Amino acid sequence: MMEVSAEQQDSLKPHWDRRFPGRFQWEMDAFAEAEVTPQVDQKALAHGRLELSFEWPLSDKRIPLRALYPDGYPHLRPLIYITDSGFFPKRHHSPIDGNLCLLGRDSRQWLSSWTVPELLRLQLQSALENGRDEDPQGEPAEVWWNAGSLPDSYCLIDSDWSLLQAKAPGRLRLAYVARLGKKSGDRGHPVFCAVVKSVFDADGNEVAAWNGPLPSALRGGDVREMEIPWERWDKELIPTPLMRDQSIQWGELVKGRAKPAFGFNFDSSSKRGHLLAFLYPTETQFRREGESWLFIMAWGKRDAFYPGKKSASQVETTIIRTLRAGRDDLNYRAPTISHLAARSVALVGTGAIGAPLAIELARNGIRELRLMDFDVVEPGNTIRWSLGSSAWGRLKAQALADFIAREYPATKVSFVSHCLGTFAPQTGVGDLSALDETLAGVDLIVDATASFGTTSLIHDQARSRSLPLVVLYASPSVAGGVVSLFTPGVGCPVCLEWAWQDEPNVITAPPGMFDEAELIQPPGCAERTFSGTFFDLQELSLQAMRVVAGFFASKRLPSSSFVYTLAFQSENGIRVPNWRENVLPPHPQCSCQK
Repeated sequence: MMEVSAEQQDSLKPHWDRRFPGRFQWEMDAFAEAEVTPQVDQKALAHGRLELSFEWPLSDKRIPLRALYPDGYPHLRPLIYITDSGFFPKRHHSPIDGNLCLLGRDSRQWLSSWTVPELLRLQLQSALENGRDEDPQGEPAEVWWNAGSLPDSYCLIDSDWSLLQAKAPGRLRLAYVARLGKKSGDRGHPVFCAVVKSVFDADGNEVAAWNGPLPSALRGGDVREMEIPWERWDKELIPTPLMRDQSIQWGELVKGRAKPAFGFNFDSSSKRGHLLAFLYPTETQFRREGESWLFIMAWGKRDAFYPGKKSASQVETTIIRTLRAGRDDLNYRAPTISHLAARSVALVGTGAIGAPLAIELARNGIRELRLMDFDVVEPGNTIRWSLGSSAWGRLKAQALADFIAREYPATKVSFVSHCLGTFAPQTGVGDLSALDETLAGVDLIVDATASFGTTSLIHDQARSRSLPLVVLYASPSVAGGVVSLFTPGVGCPVCLEWAWQDEPNVITAPPGMFDEAELIQPPGCAERTFSGTFFDLQELSLQAMRVVAGFFASKRLPSSSFVYTLAFQSENGIRVPNWRENVLPPHPQCSCQK
């Protein structure tokens, strides 16, 4: 048995052994019982880390392994590495450093009562023999390549492309920006952002084209275009420790390909870059073969690309991260909202409940969003508004529109600056013309003005256009609130007021709804406003998002209107939201039935 002396335990032991005294010795005892003698990295142990090297017997072989224990051990699993690439299995390992995948990603698969020897007894043979008892998780090679990629850089591709049968080699047309980042006042590492706009085969035919949105980095005035050659590899391109060795410049993938004729400049600097592109087959999902791209950038001073020159400097090479950003890629993690990509919404009111809803609509891929508001962002607003100090002094609708256009390019966003109930003689814009510009051609209207008179006007517009209307507002103290879906001709905001009066036990108004004593007037503000927090108000915005998404998913107008009433309950001093759904029938005394 390998003993650890008391003196060693006091001076040299992992951090986690101080939290769980004796666990270090217990781990060593487990190795001894397995008749394995690990070598302890004393230098690492002096810094409180346990790293062990050993050979583990398996059948007639001895597998060279290294175990790294994280500071969070035994709550978190140890990391096990194969130190000889000759023992690498086909699956379940990192080709870069040999890190073995002995358990699935779910952290519950690791039991804190296990030791490394117990883990190896249970899982090593199955992992090395590519056992079928595995999580249904694919192992795309781009994950390993991206792990060593250049910071702040990427090249966008579309997963819908199917190019392995395309005649190769060919050309790629890229839109890109290239610059040198600043580091300590000097030029630092390169930054390269690009999108593959077109793929051409060996005969010059366009076999794929970009049809997804572009990030703001690729929509500015400094975006350039270039064409580069691409090659196809028939086997999966897997990074290896040898290929990651910068001294050999990525081996055969780079050698002879970084030519002066193909390349680009970094801004106005003396540095030049060259991008290499390789298409290869890989597992993109569990047991599903697909394809991916590898982009390698060679860069350096201009003379580095002329190796025949005596003064030629060294060419550096790095991986450009491959990112999937086609339209389907953006929706893949939430397929139930994919139908929003064909819909348009008008949102009137971009305050504390309208602004977060606008961002949620864009985040979830609404095709077009039109905003209407007149208000300006004041510093005091930002405690319960979606954007911070960068928006101070700006029109709310414009600040939101700019943010959405920058961050969610799949959404076409516009805004109208108008205060309903006013007329601008200098422009001739009144309520009707402003509403026409905002509402024309949309599929649904959202009213987040929290103003009954304004809501009545907007509902009249929605009814005349046979459009559904979603209305949301909070009670003055934000003790509750309402989100309503009004279907044309079957219930309206006035019907809801009648229901609160006639059937309070059926459709109950939210708590504090009519308590205007809770309204406050911040210093310098022209109006009183409700008091409440942004995290409580967002309950209304998020429910409105659910209503909009559910409405569009139904593909037809519902036969009724619906009211969702929010009431916060206090449990041990913590507010808990509670929602109630009611069908809102038309009220016989309401004018909407006449």
